[in-house]
Amino acid sequence: MWLAMAAVTMLLATVVLNEAYHLMWLLWVSGAITLAWMLLPKQIAGIRVDDEHLTLSAWRNPRPIPLDDIAYLQVTEESLETQVSIVFKNGDVQGIFAGDLPDLDTLINVMAQRGIPVRDVF
Repeated sequence: MWLAMAAVTMLLATVVLNEAYHLMWLLWVSGAITLAWMLLPKQIAGIRVDDEHLTLSAWRNPRPIPLDDIAYLQVTEESLETQVSIVFKNGDVQGIFAGDLPDLDTLINVMAQRGIPVRDVF
């Protein structure tokens, strides 16, 4: 978003400084595309945690997981983004989509309030 707005601003500066007013149509088209892009609806990502459930993909395809079934959350750093997995009391492991998660400090605080440890924090 910021890149598109910066490009439109640079195009405006170029048109004005070079007195290339015949390219003003390009500025209007670029501005309209940027504005339309800003107004397009975007999917909301995230998890929801209450006193009984951790709900994955809370606003798209909700999947509630009872907090009583969760042993802990495990954090790994396999690439540039942090991977978080749910480890269940029965030993099963389920990954969490990284785009759904808040920053790691917030996740740790929220889960600690509910008595669920977050392990392997680097």
